[in-house]
Amino acid sequence: MSSEIAVDAPSEAAKNQFALFGTRRFWPLFAVQFFGAFNDQTFKNAFVALLTYRLADRLMLTEGQVDSYVQISAGLYILPFAVCAATAGQIADGVDKARMMRWVKFAEIVLMGIAAVAYLTQSLPVLFCLMFLMGAQSAFFAPIKYGVLPQYMKRDEMPAANGLIQGATFLAILLGQIFGAKLVLTEGGVLGISIAVVAIAVIGWLASFAAPPAPPQGPKPRVNWVMPVAMVQILIECRPEKPAMFAMLALGWFWFAAATFLSLIFQIAKFSLLASEDVALILLTSFSVGIAVGAVLYSIIVKGRVTLKTAPWGAAGMAVGSLFFLAAVRNYGAGLEGREGLLTVGEFLGRVDAWPVLGALVFMAMFAGLYVTPLNVEYQVKAPEGRKGQFVACSNVIDSLCMVTSAGLAAVLIGVVGVPREFVFALAGLTGFAAAYIVWRRAQRED
Repeated sequence: MSSEIAVDAPSEAAKNQFALFGTRRFWPLFAVQFFGAFNDQTFKNAFVALLTYRLADRLMLTEGQVDSYVQISAGLYILPFAVCAATAGQIADGVDKARMMRWVKFAEIVLMGIAAVAYLTQSLPVLFCLMFLMGAQSAFFAPIKYGVLPQYMKRDEMPAANGLIQGATFLAILLGQIFGAKLVLTEGGVLGISIAVVAIAVIGWLASFAAPPAPPQGPKPRVNWVMPVAMVQILIECRPEKPAMFAMLALGWFWFAAATFLSLIFQIAKFSLLASEDVALILLTSFSVGIAVGAVLYSIIVKGRVTLKTAPWGAAGMAVGSLFFLAAVRNYGAGLEGREGLLTVGEFLGRVDAWPVLGALVFMAMFAGLYVTPLNVEYQVKAPEGRKGQFVACSNVIDSLCMVTSAGLAAVLIGVVGVPREFVFALAGLTGFAAAYIVWRRAQRED
């Protein structure tokens, strides 16, 4: 293993989290993760924006059909995390994770090459299939990116490393959402997206070559290639490690709520706020920046300690923020009755009733960052040595099952029952009160 891999001496990162960028133990992984998240969102949101604002009119789709297609695409991306994650975790614990990272990133280049052709031909069936395949690629990368962190980092570096990666991931998500949705709707944007997704994949692949070796830390696990069986098996095998399992279940709730929030943003912007796709990007900006700020605040607050103390406040803040958001959207829209055309960014921001909507999103997202980051640190630290990748995979299985459930419930509530989107948004957030109480009880038992 590289001489840069974690040792027992006290770390500068406990005092200054940005010192991690000066080491190969961190910056290559950070770069690969950043560009991977950026490219995922570029591809996904270009598809959602193209479907919502261009193909819907061309194919004469109803509002309900657009909502259903968007939820289906979200489910297709998430499903492989449940199906493939367990097998991916077993593979990751038995090989050098840095080498596996390079192979997974090369697979992304191949998939994005196919995506380029699909965008140019605007083939919905192929794009839907690629949603699933990109989810599978991400499912194989996940046990590397979080499983290798405890191998590269010292214990007191873990909060800082997670805070930086968590914050940067949501910023990458934000930038990818803006870049993908904005570019694809411009003149010549479909060609631009086709080139961009391949180029970004190549950048991530090149960055992976700078990562230090990360050989297996325990016996090579048996790989179960029957993926549905492996999914059940990994849940059973990880269950006895109660602190790690609790953190993973609590993270599952976050992704249940967050998947609902993020999948509804474009539809809320267009149909509830009567606003353009650019306004949807402003909403995504508010949410993503808020989470990034909350994640960095967590690492500043805990100062190198591994603790759940901020998580209950985070869940409660998300619940309160979702109520604020519901009230803001329901009180929005005076004078817009009978208006033709969607509001531009300038028109939207010029409305007094738009600012409570943005404020509620930022409020909720900052508390989300305070919730999710300590739970990520908790299960990474508490998972047994030599099985980190399998625990990351287990977390991905739980998260994906929660997100698929979220997508299915949202599709039924909106498309079948007819519940307004903002109410579905708030209902997902309100479950945060229960999450806050449960995590608070666990935090009280910490040393």
